[in-house]
Amino acid sequence: MDWWILKKRSMDETPSDLDHIVADARQRHRAGELDAAAELYELILAQLPDHPEVLQLKGILVAQSGEMGKGLELLERAVELAPESGPIRANLAKLRLDLGDVIGAISAYETAHACDPNNPEIAFNLAGALVMSGRQAEAIACLESTLDVAPCHPGILANLGNLYRQNGRYEESRDLLERAVKAAPDDPEMLHSLGVTLSSLREYEGASACFRAALGADPGFIRAAAQLFFAGLHACDWSDYSNLVENFRRLLSADPKLVAELSPFIALFLPFSQDELNLIATARARLSSISAGERTVVPPTPERLRIGYLSADLGSHPVGRLLADVLPRHNAAEFEVTVFTLSSADGSEVQKAIHSGVCRIEDVSRSSAAEVVACIRAADIHILVDLGGFTLGARPEILSARLAPLQVGWLGYCGSMGGLNDVLLADPEVLPPELAPCFHEAVAYLPGSFMPLNRFDQPTASAGTRVDHGLPAEGFVYCAFNAPAKIDPETFAAWMEILAAVDGSVLWVRENAPTTSNNLRAAARLAGINADRLVFAPTEPEMADHLARHCHADLFLDTFVYGAHSTAADAISQGVPVLTRAGPAMPARVGASLCRTYGLGDLVVKSTAEYVATAIAVAADHSRAANYRSVLVSVLDTVETSEKFVRKLESAYEMLWRARCSETLEPGTIIPPGDTS
Repeated sequence: MDWWILKKRSMDETPSDLDHIVADARQRHRAGELDAAAELYELILAQLPDHPEVLQLKGILVAQSGEMGKGLELLERAVELAPESGPIRANLAKLRLDLGDVIGAISAYETAHACDPNNPEIAFNLAGALVMSGRQAEAIACLESTLDVAPCHPGILANLGNLYRQNGRYEESRDLLERAVKAAPDDPEMLHSLGVTLSSLREYEGASACFRAALGADPGFIRAAAQLFFAGLHACDWSDYSNLVENFRRLLSADPKLVAELSPFIALFLPFSQDELNLIATARARLSSISAGERTVVPPTPERLRIGYLSADLGSHPVGRLLADVLPRHNAAEFEVTVFTLSSADGSEVQKAIHSGVCRIEDVSRSSAAEVVACIRAADIHILVDLGGFTLGARPEILSARLAPLQVGWLGYCGSMGGLNDVLLADPEVLPPELAPCFHEAVAYLPGSFMPLNRFDQPTASAGTRVDHGLPAEGFVYCAFNAPAKIDPETFAAWMEILAAVDGSVLWVRENAPTTSNNLRAAARLAGINADRLVFAPTEPEMADHLARHCHADLFLDTFVYGAHSTAADAISQGVPVLTRAGPAMPARVGASLCRTYGLGDLVVKSTAEYVATAIAVAADHSRAANYRSVLVSVLDTVETSEKFVRKLESAYEMLWRARCSETLEPGTIIPPGDTS
């Protein structure tokens, strides 16, 4: 027993001595000596039961020990005794937040902030709670006003900079995050945040430098390593590629909580097996959770199935464009369709078509997770279709609340959700039957391809000449309109081998940042190819103009690890044949799904050698290339029209609903059993 406790028992201390005892108790608490701290708190409160500071400290300790309700009572009592204490109210707010009471936490933080308006820590935490509730504009205003009193507070600068980035204010974000790094130069989180903003500005070299610095400060910073990998892909700078891939592969054998720090979306760009990708998704899914509650099964034979689509991408986005001519075609007599949108309206024609073509729109883009859950449950949805998965803007934690009797993943995220959904809609080509057992969802096959074509946008009448697009007037044109981030080293090496073998040919690729183009030109020269044989297609403001220029391409070359998805669909819709190597996981098999559906099955190959040989052979045989175009022209108006696609989608929903009601949905199985057609 140390002298503080002996002295306390004698109760002859002065106020100064009491302050020392409280300070010692607090220090022991912070050091993790919880039993010693608890004994000191009890001794003080035995003599001074209304000591507000000690009551709050004991409340925090009790909550840390698992008695959250008792801890809350103690903190509420402390607030009653010291109503003007901002820090005590802030601790009450923190505990309410830990208990999932976001609204109560905000109320307590706001009162704490009013009591202590110059305390940046309280403002910092208030802004965080506001963000959790979907009130980003208020969080921004709170942090902006706090900068006046704490202009060099790194946390305030960083969080405001991150919010600016999330709202598209990239230059302002950069300015604040540079100030945050200056204020805390060795903080890896600050460096990481600045790197993410620089990546958003397509300043990949600066971004990579930030991520490397973050890893220098914290070598185990997995998110920084993932962003370094991703920035390198966007820049087509593969200098760290092999080392990072191997590091991530080793990570898979680590604690699942560490694995969960690797973004499942970024993982799709790794040359991993489906089982490895699913392991990453499962780890993240276990952390993406909120209070679940009970899921109620509605009557098995409703008059109309109520379908809800949950997405941040039903505007001017590839997912929106693929669905703009599909969702409005649902049979309103049998299906009541609601869209729950996770992003603000962008005013695009795509969005207008979708919004005007469904029964109801619920904008939950500014809502907290709890509010989204309440909104979807109030709509009494039978089948919730998750179109986002782990992609940017999605809210996977919402899915953990079991919002509908049946949750289905489809289209927007090409992989497993690790058990957050009941079913994954696919087809036998994109997800072969032998892969189904490694999924935490049941697998349902759509006939043909699981992916519709973009039937909403139509090409402009004239795309000019080849020369207008920087292409040679003569010669074979290979195109690869995938995002440059999908170009992996093996794919690019194969492309260079193809160009070396086909005289006069060019590779037409999508333009990104100057750094990206320069790196691709340098890689071409290193492979012995004249860099002028790479032609960069600038971004077209109008999708119609982009679609129109496909007429100048002879063969679309797919990438190997994360293949073409909507870009392959666009090529096929414009009559351009697609050459694809079917890989071991879903992201590398979408091109194969589309090719087999639209009569291009012999352009689906299994090896890099076959891919290179086929690309060379097609260029050498003009009749073969022309025949592929003829095949596409003949099938595009008969196979997988939007009307046919929505009918097969509805049939799948009805079949899955029957399976749900009969409780025959089992993870890792194909529904119905044995169906691989």
